[in-house]
Amino acid sequence: MDNKKEAPKAKKSAAIEETEVKKGPKWGILIPLIVILTICGSVGGTVLATHFLAHNTEQASSSVKRNAGTGKLSDEEKLVSVPKFVVNLATDDPSNTQYARLKISILVENADKAAEAKKNMAVIRDAVINVMKKKKATDILSNSGSVTALKNELKDGINEELGETMAIQVYVTDLVVQ
Repeated sequence: MDNKKEAPKAKKSAAIEETEVKKGPKWGILIPLIVILTICGSVGGTVLATHFLAHNTEQASSSVKRNAGTGKLSDEEKLVSVPKFVVNLATDDPSNTQYARLKISILVENADKAAEAKKNMAVIRDAVINVMKKKKATDILSNSGSVTALKNELKDGINEELGETMAIQVYVTDLVVQ
């Protein structure tokens, strides 16, 4: 009698297992579908980004027109030399005055901007002095990145003082701190 009771239970459990397998997700189809959608999305996103962002990049590079990585100037860009001058540096001890002798050149977009920079040389020198008088000798000479930071501050100060983006880059051609 025990055998008869177990047989119907075995049939029921096999039927339940079979229906459970049929109700579950079909991973054999789902995984390749996800992989294909991911690849298509990546390729499509790359193509769209390249198409739309390349246009913006070309506009940005055409305004500067630098030869990437070479440091050479394009035909339109001009360097405007700012005459050498001496600036008092900030100090904690008033009896220990420190100075910086500085000569810079400013990179501008074209000859028109170069003429405008020469016309506004007093404003440019004032902007440089305002940046430099806030600096201590240790700020300028502390590490290898400090001169790069100084050049960026000078560029920002010049552009801010002139009220427009005049200086693309500032080059320090002579620097003595005493």
